Amino acid sequence: MNKKSISKNHVNEKVVRLIAAQVILLTLITLLTGWTWLALFLTADFALRAFTRIPSPLAVIAKGLAKAFGLTPKPIFAPPKRFAAGLGFAFSLAIAVFLYLHYPVAAYVTGGILIVCATLEAVFNICLGCYVYNWIVAPIVNRNTERRKQVVK
Repeated sequence: MNKKSISKNHVNEKVVRLIAAQVILLTLITLLTGWTWLALFLTADFALRAFTRIPSPLAVIAKGLAKAFGLTPKPIFAPPKRFAAGLGFAFSLAIAVFLYLHYPVAAYVTGGILIVCATLEAVFNICLGCYVYNWIVAPIVNRNTERRKQVVK
């Protein structure tokens, strides 16, 4: 396996956990201040991580922190993390919409869920989005792959 395919299919677990810590902080600030633009920043950051290969601002900061702290990289499979970032995109977009529409309770509930998920990742290395990916998305992808293999035979 060449380096390019490794980096494409894997991410550094320690960087992911540092990103989650930043998400906790920014979501708390968003909810405490009601700054819709900060929720939109989180939305854009999640979008970059979920839907592109462009480094997001939080990922750049986390990579710098990991390097500064001398954290040894630990590669993990990227697709579940990208799926989880897609869920983070949806939650942060919902927070922005709720704040814009002046539905603070809905924003707090949605933000609270995002904070719980990010805390589980940052502190306990538990990725709820990854569990959803493994329970729902992966079986569907695997079933479709098997069907394609049968059609080719």
